[in-house]
Amino acid sequence: MKKMLFVLTFMCVSFFAKADQLAALTQEQAEKAVAYLKKEPAVILWCTCCDNDEPKKVTVNEVFIKRDADGKYCSVVLKGRDDAGNEVEEYLDLAYVFVKKGSKAHCLGKVLKFKCDPCGDPFSWTFEGMG
Repeated sequence: MKKMLFVLTFMCVSFFAKADQLAALTQEQAEKAVAYLKKEPAVILWCTCCDNDEPKKVTVNEVFIKRDADGKYCSVVLKGRDDAGNEVEEYLDLAYVFVKKGSKAHCLGKVLKFKCDPCGDPFSWTFEGMG
């Protein structure tokens, strides 16, 4: 019984650990991400590990670093507009931000060579629901 409980606990922890892979960053990681994103006209935000999450294409208007209350970690914040014209302001998890490379959408965390699992391979930048 203890063994079964341990396995179930481990599975739950493993699942939820994927939720925030690259949200709390070092200053160096955050600076690298911001520099990259400032050159991108648009990104796709999509938690591919999450149930019921839909991809959202966002035009990049502004991107900046925000420090946490302790000053130990940084977040990357993106401001822009989605395809419907709605204003978007998101604290990013770089494991679930996709940038265009050729005709494919690639995980920004992987592009920047940060350790993460985007829960899938690069996908077509243009697919149903994406322009």
